[in-house]
Amino acid sequence: MFNGTFALLERSLRIDVRSRTTHLVRLALMGTIYFAMCSAITTGVVLGAPGLFFFTWIAVLDVAFITLLGIGFFSSTITEEKEEDTLGLMLMAGISPLGILLGKSVGPLWQALVLVAIQYPFMLLAVTMGGVSQLQVLAVVVALLSYILFLAGFGLFCSTIAPFNRKAATYVTLGIVLYFAIPGISKWMVWEHTRWLVKYGQAHESSIVWRNLESIGTTCIFLQLKEILSTGFNRSAFSLQVVSNVVAGIFWLAMSWLFFGLATRDPSAHTTSRGLVAVHRESFHYPAGRAWTNPFVWKDFYFVSGGIWMIGLRSIYYFSLILGVYLYYVIFLPRPGIEIWIEPCLIFTSFSVSVDAGLLLSRSLQDEIRGQMISSLLMLPRSSVALIYSKLAGALLGWLPGPLIELVLTCTNERGHRDLWWLFSGVNYGAGYCIAMWFIMLPHVAALTSTYVRWGAVPIAIGLCFGGVFAGEMVQSVFLQYLGPQVLIPMNAIVMVSICVACHIIVLIRTQALAAR
Repeated sequence: MFNGTFALLERSLRIDVRSRTTHLVRLALMGTIYFAMCSAITTGVVLGAPGLFFFTWIAVLDVAFITLLGIGFFSSTITEEKEEDTLGLMLMAGISPLGILLGKSVGPLWQALVLVAIQYPFMLLAVTMGGVSQLQVLAVVVALLSYILFLAGFGLFCSTIAPFNRKAATYVTLGIVLYFAIPGISKWMVWEHTRWLVKYGQAHESSIVWRNLESIGTTCIFLQLKEILSTGFNRSAFSLQVVSNVVAGIFWLAMSWLFFGLATRDPSAHTTSRGLVAVHRESFHYPAGRAWTNPFVWKDFYFVSGGIWMIGLRSIYYFSLILGVYLYYVIFLPRPGIEIWIEPCLIFTSFSVSVDAGLLLSRSLQDEIRGQMISSLLMLPRSSVALIYSKLAGALLGWLPGPLIELVLTCTNERGHRDLWWLFSGVNYGAGYCIAMWFIMLPHVAALTSTYVRWGAVPIAIGLCFGGVFAGEMVQSVFLQYLGPQVLIPMNAIVMVSICVACHIIVLIRTQALAAR
């Protein structure tokens, strides 16, 4: 068992060391931290405690990058072997299931640990800058390490039970949402219960139900960081969040080992998805009908974006999101504040629309690359430019409900129209720049990264856009006092257009290079 485990681990580490992408990701993270340090030094003169501001950004960036790493890499440990039909060969070679699980999962786990290790000198630098104690640094590091173990174990379990990588990444994403939502709801219920008791002058109840809810609310790292970074933190670094995350990681590893034989009985799985258009004829499905005049648009509209039925599901999702935010503000906020519900609606829908576009564009290209169909497509009597843009247009047809609903919500609502004008006018252009850059850049970067990586194109694109937006905002905050918004606004537009054009050119060149192999 250990020979096979060490062989898989050594191969994974060698690939990690020789991969340019891994080192570029680490360099991008360090560059973003450097910009955060510059911003902390600049704002510390006015606000004070630059070390706390700098360390807060380090902690937030670490959680964001580790979460994206969990979605993009921890979820592909076993599914990559399923998609390449090599899992059966490993079992025939005498490697035990536990050996495969450990050998395949330690490599991504080591990558995440290195991401935290290379930032430790910057964390100690934040202590010397003021506002942060060594106990807070230790508590954040321990919390991050426990969160990494949880993501590694849960991602390994999702990768074991999922038939292919895309579904495993979906499972991990849903698990992370529940990881944040359940403790968040528990903490909110305890807060509302305490506020109700204080309002009506009743004694505080310490029943076992509310104590358990309060304990559940401290198991999420997103909520634990707020407590650690608060002024005067003097608790133990080994909190309930650390213990629960480590135990959960070990539990999911054990569950992966338990379900390994059942989930991998058929190692060969379909590597592409057809949305609601069924793969098997005997199953209930929604037919795609006859091909259109442009078959590439038709094919990606049905088999990538999901067709007409997925348009309906996307519309239901966006309307449910808007309705949920509106009901939250109606029920839980005072009456004069109801009109502000439009702002979080625009934020949530903008994020969903951009991520959905990135997923569709990356799938449109990745499915052909993974199926080794690029060379066959480019041999057809169509120009490569027209062929690729036809595929992308077909994928984006199913994406249209999101931006249309967001546009109607913005233009028909007086406050939404006023907020949109406020974002792109005067000194508030920075917020509008961030939203526009996120909305425009993420689909382009996702399409670009999908031509270079086999798994995790969208998480990598989110990390690059997040770091780019953060670094761009830091640079603008420095040069704003010298140039002014009248100069920076056209400069931002030129930068975004240049990056988008570069992404288009590189995607075309890259697809032709892949077809020539």
